[in-house]
Amino acid sequence: MTPEVMKPDVSLAEFLHARALVTAPTRLVIDVLGGALVAGAAIWTRPPGWAVLASAGLCLSMYGVWAVSERRLQAGSSDMPAFVEFVWLVARSSAALLGLASLGALLFSLLALALGRWIS
Repeated sequence: MTPEVMKPDVSLAEFLHARALVTAPTRLVIDVLGGALVAGAAIWTRPPGWAVLASAGLCLSMYGVWAVSERRLQAGSSDMPAFVEFVWLVARSSAALLGLASLGALLFSLLALALGRWIS
């Protein structure tokens, strides 16, 4: 099921899974490298609102890692050694957890940026 012909009541997880399977591998590598570059540059230079940039970059990078590992697990789970499959499972799970944590950080940092500093 490609993202273009999905049902309208599809969940976010199903949408991301379908998108990960049809996206070109070079695009996923660009997502990983670009997100890591944005996050690293934001952490290193610390411009105003750097937490928003860093968490957005990390979220994009973790999506790319998750999608690459998801594609690898879907493609070769039958002929893959058990240890290699376990490593891909750990990579997929870690990327999903870190991606969700960076999404939460992105939302909270956007909220903090919108609210500003409160002095009571």
